[in-house]
Amino acid sequence: MKYIVLENKEQIEEELHYDIADFLWNNGNEVYIRDYCAIDFKNIVKDCNCLILLVYRDSSSEVLFDEVQKRFKKDVELEGYQNTKTILAFSNTGVYSNAIPFPHKIFQFEQLNQNELIRFFNWSRAFQLFENNR
Repeated sequence: MKYIVLENKEQIEEELHYDIADFLWNNGNEVYIRDYCAIDFKNIVKDCNCLILLVYRDSSSEVLFDEVQKRFKKDVELEGYQNTKTILAFSNTGVYSNAIPFPHKIFQFEQLNQNELIRFFNWSRAFQLFENNR
């Protein structure tokens, strides 16, 4: 699988987007981070299977995706990808996905931080999510 991690430059508290990218990479996936693919960004987004978004905010699930779309609209026309790409949004309240009707919370966070990400990664490993067995 190919993933692109779109960090939120306005609110980077910890560099959690690197932790997410490392987890995906260590599970055999191809991973891009927005900072490092600025030149060919739009083509990389088209080639990726999944968009990873970080939103350091407490929002209801109904409001979350609208806020995410507005924030990243400058770089990516997310609305067009809502039905063709898997989107994972990491927020202060949990991980949301459009893999099932979006926005659907697939994992609960107390707060978006490194400890909660480790809990999410352990949960993901138990279900063999994000593993690319080439």
